[in-house]
Amino acid sequence: MARLLLIPLLFLMFSCAPKVERKCVYDQKLVNSYQSRAVPEDFRIYGILKYGPLKFPMMLAKFDGRYTVRVARAKGIDLSGNRLCLEGKCYILPAPPEYLVFGRLLTGREYSFCREGLLYFRRRGKIYERLVIFNGNKPVELAIINLKNNKSVRVLLGKEDEKGFFRELHFILNGREVKLLIEEVES
Repeated sequence: MARLLLIPLLFLMFSCAPKVERKCVYDQKLVNSYQSRAVPEDFRIYGILKYGPLKFPMMLAKFDGRYTVRVARAKGIDLSGNRLCLEGKCYILPAPPEYLVFGRLLTGREYSFCREGLLYFRRRGKIYERLVIFNGNKPVELAIINLKNNKSVRVLLGKEDEKGFFRELHFILNGREVKLLIEEVES
């Protein structure tokens, strides 16, 4: 009988126990640097585009405000501004490609909050919500979510090169996954 009373007593004790929440630990100046990062006007990026099991050499360039995307042996990939089109289906990116590559992730109009040890920056509009997630002082994810249909485009950020650009960007486009591995940047 005592054992049967012990189970509800333990359950009650654990449910009333104070919850320990992980705090966000970050350097405000370092996080704010992602708002004012230098992005070149003209650039050329060389890398590998992984789409499913396939790998394609690619080049992304911007000169005089116009983008050029060249992907070897692949058709149906187009980029203009912050819109990426794959096989006739277009997605709005959370930021222009050069901002993603060179790390200008914050606009200064977001509000921040902590959840489970991660620092979130959110900007909510009428149709879209934009999130930038930091783990410590490092950005790990950028997302744009359509508030009407709850579809999202997520960009997972890989390691950052000492020259000031991300070496890997992993795009998750409503179930489709595309990786961009950057090998060289000319500006």
